[in-house]
Amino acid sequence: MLTFRTSATAALLALTLFAVYSAGEREPQNLVEPLATIPEDIDGWKTIASSRLDAETENVLSASDYLYRTYEKDGQQADFFVAYYAMQRAGEAMHSPRNCLPGGGWEIWKYDTIGIPVEGREVQINRYWIQKGQSRLLVLYWYQNPDRIIANEYSAKAFLVWDAVRTGNTSGAIVRVSVPDFPEAEKAGRELAAEMIPLVDKVLPRN
Repeated sequence: MLTFRTSATAALLALTLFAVYSAGEREPQNLVEPLATIPEDIDGWKTIASSRLDAETENVLSASDYLYRTYEKDGQQADFFVAYYAMQRAGEAMHSPRNCLPGGGWEIWKYDTIGIPVEGREVQINRYWIQKGQSRLLVLYWYQNPDRIIANEYSAKAFLVWDAVRTGNTSGAIVRVSVPDFPEAEKAGRELAAEMIPLVDKVLPRN
C-alpha cells in the first residue's frame, strides 16, 4: 500500500507533467526587465559580490534568467538568488530546494514556514535550517509569480496547472535568501526577503 508521502509525490509529478507538456504550444513569458536590473543598493543593503554558476549547474538549472548576489548591511551578509522560468516544460521547470540541497551535500535538519510583511500584507515563505560539515545556514525561499507568493511546493505545482489551463502562462520564479544560522542573521535575512519580493514582482511579466 502506498504511503501518503509516496502518493503525494506521485500526484505532484502528475501535476507537473500535465502542466509542462500542456505548455508545449504556448509562448514564453519574457521578463519586463532582466533580473540584473534589480537594484544593487536596497534600503541600506549593498551588493558586495555578484556570481555566476558554473556551466554544469547552469545547464541543470535551465532557467531563462537568474541572479546571484551577496548583499551586506550593518555587518550582516545575505546571499540572494532568483531563477526565472519564462515557460515551464519538460526539462525546464523549477528544482525544489528540498531535493537540490541534499543533492549538494546539505542536510536539512529542520524546516517550517514563516510570515513576512510585504506592503501591508503578510506572505508565507519557507524557512530551512541546513548543515554541511561545520557550516550551518538558514535558507528562506518561496515561489513567486505576478499573482501570488507560495511556500508549499505542492500548492505551487497545483497553481501551475491551474494557470496553464486558465491563462496558458506557466512562467514563474523561485527566490532564495541564505544567511548564517544565528538570530541576528535571520532577522537580517527576513528583512532582505521582504525588500526583494516587490522588486522581483516589478520585473515579472503580466498576463
